[in-house]
Amino acid sequence: MKRLHRVCGWTVGLGLLVASAAVAGSREMALGSEGEVYTVRTGSYGDLFPSQNDFDRSNPIVALEISKPGSPVKRILVPSTSGAEVESSPSVVFEEDSETVFLLWETELGFHPILQLAGFDGTSWSRPIEVIGNPFALKTSVQFTITRDLLEEEPADGVAVSHHSTVLHVIWQEETASGGLATLYSPIMITDGKYIGWNPIFNLDEYLQERVTATSGEAQSTLVRAPIIESGRDERTVVIAYASTALGRLAAVEVDALPQQLVRLADKARQHIVDLGHQNFPSNLLAEKARQHIVDLGHAFRPDIIKAIAEQVETDILAGGTDDLESLANKARQHIVDLGAQLSGRGLRGAKGADATARLVEIEEDPTILPEASDSFLFQFRVVSDLSIPHVGPGAVRLFVSEGGEDLTVSWAQADKVLYRNSRDGRWTDPRELRFSKDLDLAKAYEILEQRLGKR
Repeated sequence: MKRLHRVCGWTVGLGLLVASAAVAGSREMALGSEGEVYTVRTGSYGDLFPSQNDFDRSNPIVALEISKPGSPVKRILVPSTSGAEVESSPSVVFEEDSETVFLLWETELGFHPILQLAGFDGTSWSRPIEVIGNPFALKTSVQFTITRDLLEEEPADGVAVSHHSTVLHVIWQEETASGGLATLYSPIMITDGKYIGWNPIFNLDEYLQERVTATSGEAQSTLVRAPIIESGRDERTVVIAYASTALGRLAAVEVDALPQQLVRLADKARQHIVDLGHQNFPSNLLAEKARQHIVDLGHAFRPDIIKAIAEQVETDILAGGTDDLESLANKARQHIVDLGAQLSGRGLRGAKGADATARLVEIEEDPTILPEASDSFLFQFRVVSDLSIPHVGPGAVRLFVSEGGEDLTVSWAQADKVLYRNSRDGRWTDPRELRFSKDLDLAKAYEILEQRLGKR
């Protein structure tokens, strides 16, 4: 059985970020649902708003430009950036479900670098939310991407209700006490347009060290500073590729934001078992009723998947032994979560055995911020690939990773060519090159390397 680590909003530090399908570095433009283009700008207030005098003209600010076909460009100040703090590294993404454009940037408050997020819905700005991490460490290599989920419920009155959830995935790096760089990840959950109140921060080495032993391999700083987060094999997954200075490996970690329907199924099945148990049903009838209830609830899943889950829970109840009712119900819930993580969209076999070290994390809403909070979010972390640190030459380094995370390419660009290595059967190929010509520039070379990995 997989380990399920439950993380509660009142026990872990606060922080927040967002995401878009970033390539290398920040993303400065995003396309809206009506063809409008959003562009994020940084500069002094005087330069970006030369005709206005509401703030000190020397203050560094962040501004959003909106360009619509047939209309003049509109430039809007991000309100929280009007002070004297230094603003840098902005990124922008448009989120279609809420029709909101999100901006992420770094602010340096004295000696405290933080990341800030704000959303603009076309009329007003949301209150900025800060991501602190180590309050004294610079935040670099900030990137982000989005996954979405739809939860459909059929209440007793027969009127279907849909709940939209958005997970904003972010990675960044911070310097550690030993002088290395830690690659950090944080998921930000928004359900029906409401932020759940907090988000945990994970050091990706925590998952890699369960699979590998630290080696003496050293990576050039250009490679270490080139992590990447990409959309995964489906609408729920993202893949993060990065070089670990602590463990001397280059890894790809898949993060799967499991469907809310699975969490709801597990919770309702657990409660049903408790309710039936209080009616003193014999174990065989309790098991049968629980199995049928799971099948009835599982209309959003493939019939074969929900049948397998229901039958396994039935077997668990029949083999319950001396377990009290609460323990039995909790065990059934755990089994639904485990099987759902294995079978939902994944089939029976994980990529190259990565499921053996997969870890489930459950993140609960913070009841101190959302008093009516009842939902939780499940994430599965899987180290899909881990390889030795490859040697790269001088030049701008960029990582490429396949949608499943099994295949990686590391490249370094020079004046007249791009050199690269591919991963193959757990090893790196010798360096190869793409020489520039009148038909092949840097952008097209990167496009070719992505196509090789089967990117959409």
